Amino acid sequence: MGDVLVTTPLAVSIKHAFPEAIVDYLVFKGTETVLEKNPYVNNVITIPPGSKSLKLAAKLWNSYDIAIATGVSDRMVIFSSIAGRKRVGLLYGFPKERLKRLLLNRHVRYYDTRHVVWNILSTLVPLGIPALPHVVIGFDEQDMDFARQRLPADNFVIMHPYSRNSFKYWSTEKWGELASLVTERLGLKVVFTVTPSEPDREILNEIKDHARTTINVLPEPFSLNQLAVALSLSAAFVGIDTVVTHIAAAVGAPTIAIYGPTLTRYWAPWPQDCNDSSPFAANQGIQRKGNVTIVQKEWSCVPCNKDTCAISNHSRTECLEQISPEEVLREIMNSCGISEREI
Repeated sequence: MGDVLVTTPLAVSIKHAFPEAIVDYLVFKGTETVLEKNPYVNNVITIPPGSKSLKLAAKLWNSYDIAIATGVSDRMVIFSSIAGRKRVGLLYGFPKERLKRLLLNRHVRYYDTRHVVWNILSTLVPLGIPALPHVVIGFDEQDMDFARQRLPADNFVIMHPYSRNSFKYWSTEKWGELASLVTERLGLKVVFTVTPSEPDREILNEIKDHARTTINVLPEPFSLNQLAVALSLSAAFVGIDTVVTHIAAAVGAPTIAIYGPTLTRYWAPWPQDCNDSSPFAANQGIQRKGNVTIVQKEWSCVPCNKDTCAISNHSRTECLEQISPEEVLREIMNSCGISEREI
């Protein structure tokens, strides 16, 4: 879902340039929730992953003045060519992309050295639309009331330790220790998110077992919109490489992102109100930009952008395993403006 959320600056930019424009999205089924209540999105059409959806293709034929392919995949380019009378997209620039070049009226070169947000926004250049690099997640008054009724009054840090990909995990021992340090040394309440997933609940129970202090947990799973409100009210957020971390950055929460093999120059959470095309160009180590801090090892093999670790003897992601709770605690203190003398 994170790869859908980071496209929302396109909708923001288009709506600011043409307030009456209809901005629709075509996304894989299961990712549409990240666009719910977004004030810049009119309609969301879903397609099952792996489906050829010929009926949908026929329905979309020439339905739009402009269609934008926000990535370099064949499917994105093909559906854009079907839906739009004018088509713009991203390409690598390889000779084998000749057919995709023919399907698009205009294309822009994709660079993985540039953040994904600016890669996507570059598709607006041929259209003459000014780029506004603001990632947006929607929520309403009902979401605000729901979240406030279930959160501590103030001074709380939200932690989200879950991911669909195990190679992005930080160990439960470290989460438990970090939660204890935040409570004991900073005097802040720690609140863990909860999901309907049974494996995630097992992770949460392990974290509780490892913590020395009381672990607060959201009383029930929040929708992404409700979670956006909770994150906006938090003193800080700590998470791994997941959509929730991108949401935290988008709503302006001081965001500490624990990353392992991921290319942070491309996939790091986008800082609120950032206008730099490559805010995390260093691509490793501690990187701070706006409300976002990346905690990542500064090793020669980092980031490898692989889901298996070549240097591990334990089937673990070593660059994540070697990040200590104390390192993350320092960045929480820095983000919250807490000095060593205050603790």
